[in-house]
Amino acid sequence: MKMIKANREKFGGFTQNQLKVIAAFFMAADHVGAELFPQLDILRIIGRLSFPIFAFFIYEGCKYTHSKPKYLARIFLLGLLCMAVYYIYEGEIYGNILITMSLSICVIYALQFFKSQIYGGNKILGTAAVIVCICGAAVVCSLVYIDYGICGVLLPAFAEAFDGCSSRNKHMPLLGFAVGLFLLSWQWGGNQYISLLSLPLIAAYNGERGKRKMKYFFYWFYPVHLAVIGAVSMIMGR
Repeated sequence: MKMIKANREKFGGFTQNQLKVIAAFFMAADHVGAELFPQLDILRIIGRLSFPIFAFFIYEGCKYTHSKPKYLARIFLLGLLCMAVYYIYEGEIYGNILITMSLSICVIYALQFFKSQIYGGNKILGTAAVIVCICGAAVVCSLVYIDYGICGVLLPAFAEAFDGCSSRNKHMPLLGFAVGLFLLSWQWGGNQYISLLSLPLIAAYNGERGKRKMKYFFYWFYPVHLAVIGAVSMIMGR
Protein backbone atom coordinates (compact mmCIF):
# COMPACT_ATOMS: atom_id res chain seq x y z
CA MET A 1 0.00 0.00 0.00
CA LYS A 2 2.85 2.40 0.80
CA MET A 3 4.39 1.75 -2.62
CA ILE A 4 1.08 2.49 -4.36
CA LYS A 5 0.69 5.71 -2.40
CA ALA A 6 4.24 6.74 -3.23
CA ASN A 7 3.63 6.17 -6.93
CA ARG A 8 0.48 8.28 -6.81
CA GLU A 9 2.33 11.12 -5.13
CA LYS A 10 5.26 10.95 -7.54
CA PHE A 11 5.80 14.24 -9.35
CA GLY A 12 4.52 13.95 -12.92
CA GLY A 13 5.80 17.24 -14.25
CA PHE A 14 4.12 20.60 -14.80
CA THR A 15 1.15 21.13 -17.07
CA GLN A 16 1.07 24.05 -19.48
CA ASN A 17 -1.40 25.89 -17.25
CA GLN A 18 0.78 25.45 -14.19
CA LEU A 19 3.88 26.75 -15.95
CA LYS A 20 1.99 29.73 -17.35
CA VAL A 21 0.64 30.59 -13.88
CA ILE A 22 4.21 30.47 -12.56
CA ALA A 23 5.34 32.69 -15.44
CA ALA A 24 2.47 35.11 -14.78
CA PHE A 25 3.55 35.37 -11.13
CA PHE A 26 7.13 36.12 -12.19
CA MET A 27 5.90 38.71 -14.69
CA ALA A 28 3.71 40.45 -12.13
CA ALA A 29 6.61 40.54 -9.68
CA ASP A 30 8.84 42.06 -12.35
CA HIS A 31 6.38 44.82 -13.24
CA VAL A 32 5.55 45.58 -9.61
CA GLY A 33 9.27 45.95 -8.98
CA ALA A 34 9.77 48.17 -12.02
CA GLU A 35 6.82 50.47 -11.37
CA LEU A 36 6.14 50.44 -7.64
CA PHE A 37 9.23 49.20 -5.78
CA PRO A 38 12.34 49.86 -7.91
CA GLN A 39 14.51 49.54 -4.80
CA LEU A 40 13.66 45.83 -4.54
CA ASP A 41 16.04 44.32 -7.07
CA ILE A 42 14.88 40.79 -6.23
CA LEU A 43 11.55 41.45 -7.97
CA ARG A 44 13.30 42.36 -11.23
CA ILE A 45 15.63 39.38 -10.89
CA ILE A 46 12.90 36.77 -10.54
CA GLY A 47 11.01 38.54 -13.30
CA ARG A 48 13.69 37.33 -15.75
CA LEU A 49 12.17 33.85 -15.49
CA SER A 50 8.85 34.87 -17.00
CA PHE A 51 9.53 35.62 -20.65
CA PRO A 52 11.29 32.33 -21.50
CA ILE A 53 8.36 30.28 -20.23
CA PHE A 54 5.81 32.26 -22.20
CA ALA A 55 8.11 32.23 -25.24
CA PHE A 56 8.36 28.45 -25.18
CA PHE A 57 4.59 28.18 -25.25
CA ILE A 58 4.47 30.51 -28.24
CA TYR A 59 6.38 27.76 -30.04
CA GLU A 60 3.90 25.20 -28.68
CA GLY A 61 0.95 27.36 -29.66
CA CYS A 62 2.19 27.71 -33.24
CA LYS A 63 2.66 23.97 -33.41
CA TYR A 64 -0.77 22.93 -32.18
CA THR A 65 -3.12 25.82 -32.96
CA HIS A 66 -6.19 24.99 -35.04
CA SER A 67 -6.13 28.38 -36.76
CA LYS A 68 -2.81 30.05 -37.44
CA PRO A 69 -4.32 33.41 -38.53
CA LYS A 70 -6.55 33.64 -35.45
CA TYR A 71 -3.70 32.73 -33.12
CA LEU A 72 -1.53 35.51 -34.54
CA ALA A 73 -4.40 37.99 -34.68
CA ARG A 74 -5.37 37.55 -31.02
CA ILE A 75 -1.88 38.21 -29.73
CA PHE A 76 -1.10 41.00 -32.19
CA LEU A 77 -4.35 42.90 -31.56
CA LEU A 78 -3.85 42.72 -27.79
CA GLY A 79 -0.31 43.96 -28.32
CA LEU A 80 -1.61 46.90 -30.38
CA LEU A 81 -4.15 47.68 -27.64
CA CYS A 82 -1.39 47.78 -25.02
CA MET A 83 0.79 49.86 -27.36
CA ALA A 84 -2.03 52.38 -27.87
CA VAL A 85 -2.69 52.73 -24.14
CA TYR A 86 1.02 53.19 -23.45
CA TYR A 87 1.22 55.87 -26.15
CA ILE A 88 -1.75 57.74 -24.67
CA TYR A 89 -0.20 57.84 -21.20
CA GLU A 90 3.50 58.11 -22.05
CA GLY A 91 3.53 59.62 -25.54
CA GLU A 92 5.94 56.96 -26.79
CA ILE A 93 5.65 53.96 -29.09
CA TYR A 94 6.57 50.88 -27.09
CA GLY A 95 6.73 47.41 -28.58
CA ASN A 96 5.51 45.39 -25.63
CA ILE A 97 6.02 41.67 -25.13
CA LEU A 98 2.90 40.80 -27.14
CA ILE A 99 4.38 42.58 -30.15
CA THR A 100 7.59 40.62 -29.62
CA MET A 101 5.60 37.40 -29.61
CA SER A 102 3.63 38.43 -32.70
CA LEU A 103 6.89 38.82 -34.61
CA SER A 104 8.01 35.45 -33.21
CA ILE A 105 4.87 33.80 -34.56
CA CYS A 106 5.52 35.23 -38.04
CA VAL A 107 9.06 33.82 -38.03
CA ILE A 108 7.84 30.43 -36.78
CA TYR A 109 5.15 30.27 -39.48
CA ALA A 110 7.86 31.02 -42.05
CA LEU A 111 10.00 28.19 -40.67
CA GLN A 112 7.04 25.82 -40.79
CA PHE A 113 6.39 26.81 -44.39
CA PHE A 114 10.07 26.25 -45.19
CA LYS A 115 9.91 22.73 -43.73
CA SER A 116 6.81 21.97 -45.78
CA GLN A 117 8.71 22.91 -48.94
CA ILE A 118 11.80 20.77 -48.33
CA TYR A 119 10.42 17.62 -49.94
CA GLY A 120 8.65 18.12 -53.25
CA GLY A 121 8.01 21.81 -52.73
CA ASN A 122 9.62 25.11 -53.61
CA LYS A 123 12.77 25.35 -51.49
CA ILE A 124 13.65 28.77 -52.84
CA LEU A 125 10.24 30.16 -51.88
CA GLY A 126 10.50 28.56 -48.43
CA THR A 127 13.97 29.99 -47.86
CA ALA A 128 12.86 33.41 -49.06
CA ALA A 129 9.93 33.39 -46.62
CA VAL A 130 12.27 32.75 -43.68
CA ILE A 131 14.77 35.41 -44.77
CA VAL A 132 12.06 38.01 -45.36
CA CYS A 133 10.42 37.38 -41.96
CA ILE A 134 13.69 37.47 -40.01
CA CYS A 135 14.95 40.54 -41.82
CA GLY A 136 11.58 42.22 -41.43
CA ALA A 137 11.57 41.52 -37.70
CA ALA A 138 15.13 42.88 -37.43
CA VAL A 139 14.12 46.08 -39.22
CA VAL A 140 11.12 46.56 -36.90
CA CYS A 141 13.38 46.06 -33.87
CA SER A 142 15.80 48.65 -35.22
CA LEU A 143 13.08 51.26 -35.80
CA VAL A 144 10.94 50.75 -32.68
CA TYR A 145 11.83 49.56 -29.21
CA ILE A 146 10.68 45.95 -29.01
CA ASP A 147 10.86 44.05 -25.73
CA TYR A 148 13.95 41.78 -25.75
CA GLY A 149 14.86 42.88 -29.27
CA ILE A 150 15.55 40.56 -32.17
CA CYS A 151 16.98 37.84 -29.90
CA GLY A 152 13.70 37.82 -28.00
CA VAL A 153 11.78 37.57 -31.26
CA LEU A 154 13.89 34.62 -32.41
CA LEU A 155 13.87 32.77 -29.06
CA PRO A 156 10.78 30.55 -29.69
CA ALA A 157 11.87 30.22 -33.32
CA PHE A 158 14.99 28.38 -32.15
CA ALA A 159 12.72 25.66 -30.72
CA GLU A 160 10.89 25.42 -34.05
CA ALA A 161 14.18 25.33 -35.98
CA PHE A 162 15.44 22.36 -33.94
CA ASP A 163 12.08 20.58 -34.00
CA GLY A 164 12.32 17.58 -36.30
CA CYS A 165 16.12 17.63 -36.50
CA SER A 166 16.19 14.20 -34.89
CA SER A 167 13.29 11.76 -34.82
CA ARG A 168 15.01 9.87 -32.01
CA ASN A 169 15.38 12.82 -29.65
CA LYS A 170 12.15 14.50 -28.61
CA HIS A 171 14.13 17.06 -26.59
CA MET A 172 15.63 18.78 -29.64
CA PRO A 173 13.19 21.75 -29.46
CA LEU A 174 14.23 22.36 -25.85
CA LEU A 175 17.88 22.16 -26.86
CA GLY A 176 17.31 24.74 -29.58
CA PHE A 177 15.39 26.89 -27.14
CA ALA A 178 18.30 26.70 -24.68
CA VAL A 179 20.68 27.91 -27.40
CA GLY A 180 18.37 30.83 -28.14
CA LEU A 181 18.00 31.67 -24.45
CA PHE A 182 21.76 31.68 -23.97
CA LEU A 183 22.15 34.10 -26.90
CA LEU A 184 19.43 36.32 -25.45
CA SER A 185 21.15 36.33 -22.06
CA TRP A 186 24.49 37.06 -23.68
CA GLN A 187 23.01 39.97 -25.63
CA TRP A 188 21.41 41.65 -22.61
CA GLY A 189 23.88 40.51 -19.93
CA GLY A 190 23.51 41.29 -16.22
CA ASN A 191 20.45 39.84 -14.53
CA GLN A 192 19.24 38.38 -17.82
CA TYR A 193 21.44 35.33 -17.21
CA ILE A 194 18.97 34.46 -14.44
CA SER A 195 16.53 33.56 -17.23
CA LEU A 196 18.57 30.38 -17.85
CA LEU A 197 17.12 29.05 -14.59
CA SER A 198 13.77 28.77 -16.36
CA LEU A 199 15.10 25.83 -18.41
CA PRO A 200 14.63 23.22 -15.64
CA LEU A 201 11.02 24.39 -15.24
CA ILE A 202 10.38 24.09 -18.97
CA ALA A 203 12.15 20.71 -19.05
CA ALA A 204 9.65 19.52 -16.42
CA TYR A 205 6.73 20.25 -18.77
CA ASN A 206 4.71 17.04 -19.14
CA GLY A 207 3.05 17.94 -22.45
CA GLU A 208 -0.44 18.32 -20.96
CA ARG A 209 -2.50 21.49 -21.03
CA GLY A 210 -4.20 21.02 -17.68
CA LYS A 211 -7.78 20.39 -16.60
CA ARG A 212 -9.02 23.98 -16.63
CA LYS A 213 -9.52 26.07 -19.75
CA MET A 214 -7.40 29.13 -18.99
CA LYS A 215 -6.57 30.31 -22.52
CA TYR A 216 -8.36 33.65 -22.31
CA PHE A 217 -7.11 34.28 -18.78
CA PHE A 218 -3.54 34.22 -20.09
CA TYR A 219 -4.45 36.38 -23.09
CA TRP A 220 -5.89 39.11 -20.89
CA PHE A 221 -3.52 38.78 -17.95
CA TYR A 222 -0.86 40.98 -19.55
CA PRO A 223 -2.96 44.10 -20.28
CA VAL A 224 -5.13 43.78 -17.16
CA HIS A 225 -2.30 43.39 -14.66
CA LEU A 226 -0.44 46.31 -16.27
CA ALA A 227 -3.58 48.45 -15.93
CA VAL A 228 -3.90 47.53 -12.25
CA ILE A 229 -0.26 48.29 -11.54
CA GLY A 230 -0.55 51.57 -13.46
CA ALA A 231 -3.61 52.58 -11.44
CA VAL A 232 -1.85 51.79 -8.15
CA SER A 233 1.16 53.77 -9.34
CA MET A 234 -1.03 56.81 -10.02
CA ILE A 235 -2.64 56.52 -6.60
CA MET A 236 0.80 56.36 -5.00
CA GLY A 237 1.81 59.43 -6.97
CA ARG A 238 4.67 57.76 -8.80
